[in-house]
Amino acid sequence: MASKICALLIVFVHNVYGQRQLFITPSLGMAFPLSHTIIPANGDKGYRANTFDFGASLDLSLQYQLNQHWIIFAGWRAGSDTGISFLYGDINTDYQKGRYSTSSYTSRLPVGVQRHLTTQKWFKLTRRGTTFKNIAGDKNEDMLYLVLFRLRMLAGFSYNYTVPMTDDNQLSSFSSGTLTYNVIERNTVSASLGFTLQFFDYEKNHIQLTMLYSQGLSQVLRSTVNYELLSGNHEATIGSRGSYLSIQLGYPIKLVDFSKRRERKI
Repeated sequence: MASKICALLIVFVHNVYGQRQLFITPSLGMAFPLSHTIIPANGDKGYRANTFDFGASLDLSLQYQLNQHWIIFAGWRAGSDTGISFLYGDINTDYQKGRYSTSSYTSRLPVGVQRHLTTQKWFKLTRRGTTFKNIAGDKNEDMLYLVLFRLRMLAGFSYNYTVPMTDDNQLSSFSSGTLTYNVIERNTVSASLGFTLQFFDYEKNHIQLTMLYSQGLSQVLRSTVNYELLSGNHEATIGSRGSYLSIQLGYPIKLVDFSKRRERKI
């Protein structure tokens, strides 16, 4: 599905904007599943949703660069980024604090766009100034800086499928109680917004750092938690829309430079 959408987008923009560059970008990262409280655990002063535990994620993205400002992308993402987590207990009242988290493997098919915001050049190296002056022919001032990166904003949508797990819709236990992990909907859609730092050197792309927030548009999980502390028995209901925060590192690999092909034909 994602490959068909990407192909249609590439054909469309190719006809409108002309030939540009095509990249494939593999990425590895950390995903922080986000959950929310539906019914709080009354009487437990230490209760709150989200422990910000994280899991690994893998992303493979096909990116088509239209020009210096716009990129469209589509791909596949997988990771344990759908789940619930919570803190419980109060040191002063219960003489203990605890935490619990669990997540489900989710496969996602994202599509979207990136928009260039600014190019940053940091830490000018004065010692390279003399070498730069002695260079004959075309000169590139990028060699005078230690860190070069392009800041881009990205936005898009994704189709998500939460993969079945052995403990889905069953009663599970943890150190202080029990919980049910109910999957309400496996096929969902989410919207994403984030920023990408594309590091480069002399116009060649290197490491790509992406910080992303994804917001699920419908409920995926609902969990009822029961636990016992010195302060009494407590019950809470926690939900998840499949939302998450992620930080990932990637490396764009150029597949085709259509602009150079066009120049050779001319």
